[in-house]
This record gives sequence, structure tokens and C-alpha cells, in this order.
Amino acid sequence: MRKLTFDKVLKKSIYKDRDALYDLLPKEGLVGRVSERNDLIMELAPILLNSPVASMFVYGTPGTGKTALTLEICNELKRESKKKHIEIKVVYINCSENRTEYSILLEILTRLSNTEVPKLGWSTKKVLTEIRSSLKNNTNVLVVLDEIDYVLKESGDDILYRLSRINNNLTSKLSSIVISNDLRVYDYLSPRTQSSFGRIKIIFSPYTTQELKAILANRAAKAYLPKVVSSAVLGKIADIESERGGDARKALELLDACGKISLARGKKRLTLEVVEEADKNLERDSLIKTLTGLTKHQKILYLTLLKSKAQTTGPEVYLNYVKACKSFKATPLSERRIRTFVIFFNELDLIHSEVGWVTNLKKKSRKISLNLDSAIKIKIRKKVRDSI
Repeated sequence: MRKLTFDKVLKKSIYKDRDALYDLLPKEGLVGRVSERNDLIMELAPILLNSPVASMFVYGTPGTGKTALTLEICNELKRESKKKHIEIKVVYINCSENRTEYSILLEILTRLSNTEVPKLGWSTKKVLTEIRSSLKNNTNVLVVLDEIDYVLKESGDDILYRLSRINNNLTSKLSSIVISNDLRVYDYLSPRTQSSFGRIKIIFSPYTTQELKAILANRAAKAYLPKVVSSAVLGKIADIESERGGDARKALELLDACGKISLARGKKRLTLEVVEEADKNLERDSLIKTLTGLTKHQKILYLTLLKSKAQTTGPEVYLNYVKACKSFKATPLSERRIRTFVIFFNELDLIHSEVGWVTNLKKKSRKISLNLDSAIKIKIRKKVRDSI
């Protein structure tokens, strides 16, 4: 790889507008998702008749356009409401930053109230009273709670129950949309909340190869100079990401990674070989990021797995883990706890694990394997060891 200078990068750039790859809301609108768009328009239309709508659940795996499309429709709703002289406020809250019922209610009140709201000192009842007071001015309010998974798993579903009941005996017009990355989100709701919240469900399925290719082509035309990205390259990236889960964000990230490698090498076009290289680099970097975020004992366990042979068993893994704990001066956890870590690793696709017959043990046991090449194993082993 050649040595870069700012001058070389600027003179031989293959990018036209790199930021276009990462725009959440492109000016000309999102590509695809027509069915989901129509569903949102249909359900939110009553607001333009001064009528609140039932609480909606929007859910699907990450990178499927849930947040982007919801915000795009909210912007359209605000523009249409101005034409019809209907007052509406959209309150968007990311629940990864506000993980409790109280913090969400306080954020809603802050956006609705013209007076200064203290961050501490008020009870939940007081905040609710103030929100209800703010809702009496005949303004339509649409609350969007994104990544609600954080709240449901850490604090429960009280916030959803309260939102579903907030219009009772009031002239308020509060509507709500809840966005979740977890397809099992309904499992976190109590029966009382299920009966009153989320009657309307809009599911975003993973993008297909053709849908991803259309999205990539649209962004590539704005981000790169003409003839830099071929249809074959777009098709290969779309194939890779559709097989992994149809995540548009990851597909665009891979397209950008290809551009950076090509630019660093002074190439004028993206090639299929560069796609393969960029994909391996991203996969390795993502794996390292995941592993370095594990707990100390999870890292020790994974380190023993990296040192194991191609396929090992649960009992062997535990013995090796106990030995490794001594070198790190850590007290070993129970075998049962380590089994839960192995299952967790399997769910994260860090390993492949299944229960089956083991000939040398003459019984059923958990068989564990890692499908990583030796070069990546060496790099990951060092990163994990240094982070313990």
C-alpha cells in the first residue's frame, strides 16, 4: 500500500460526496419500503383530522429502515399539517439514551412545555400531571420511542402502559410509535400492556438482494464519481449482506470500505477482489470490537477457545478455562456459568456449538468449533489477551 498525502487523496479522489453513503434521510427520499410506507401513512392520516391514533409498534432487525422511514413520514406529516393549519408536535426520543420511564416522561415534558423543567426533584406523578396539562391546548402530539428494547429489558413496560392511557378523560391528542430491533419484543410486555398498546404492528423484514442493490446503486451514484462503481460490485455487496441478514447500513459500510481501499491504492474503480478484502477486514474489526466488549471471564473463556483444536467439547473447554484463570489470577466461575457463556457466544455467532454424540467420551456432549483462519486467530488472540 502506497504512502498517502492529503494532496494525493484530494487530487485522485474517487468520491463525489462520501457523506451521501450515510445520510439517514436523503433529500429525495428513501429507496423501497413502499408497503411499510403505505401502512404508516394509512395509520397516521387521522391525525390530520385532529384525531389521535392508536399506539403503533414498528419492529424488525437492525438496518432495515425502521427509523429512517418513520422519521421521513413524520416530516411529511408536519408539512401536510401546515397546509391544513393543524398544529402538531413530533417528539422523537432514542431510548438507548433515556432508559427509564421517568427520563422518557421528563423528556416528553421538556419538549412540550415552554417553562423550564427541573431534571431532578419531581415525582413521576408530578411529571405526568404536567404532561397532561400541556396536552390540553388542543395540539396533536406524536411521540416516537426508538430502540424501546433498552427500556423494556431494563425498566419494564410501564411507560407504554401510561402512554396508551394518557388520552383517557382528556381532550389531549397524543399518538405514539414505538420502534424495536427485537422481533420478540412482545415477549417483554405484560398482559395489561399487550391488551392496550400496539394493536397495530408494522414489521420490517430484512432487505432482499435486489432491494439492497437498488439502495446501493442510489447511494453510489451520489457518493462516487461516474464509472467508479460497477453493477457487478454492487451485486456482490448486496449478495453478501442479504445472506447475513439484509442490513442496509452494513452494506453501505462495506461499499465505503471498498472505496477507502481503492483510494489508498490509487485505483480508479472498485473491483470484486477489493470487495472480498474489505469484507474480511470489516468482519475482523467487528469481531474484535465484540470481543473486547466482553466481561473478563468471557474473554478468558474465548481465549481458551482460540487456543483449542478445530473442534473441542464442553468438559475440555471448562478444564482449559480453569487453567487459564490461574495465569490471569482469576477465581474460576462454575461449570454451569461457563455453559451459559458458551450458549451466549453461539448466539453472537462467535462460535458454532451444538450438542451431539462424542465418540471418545462415549456420551452426548456439547461440541464447539471456531471457523476462523489462523491469521485472524493470532490477531484476535493478542487483542483479547491485551484487553483482559
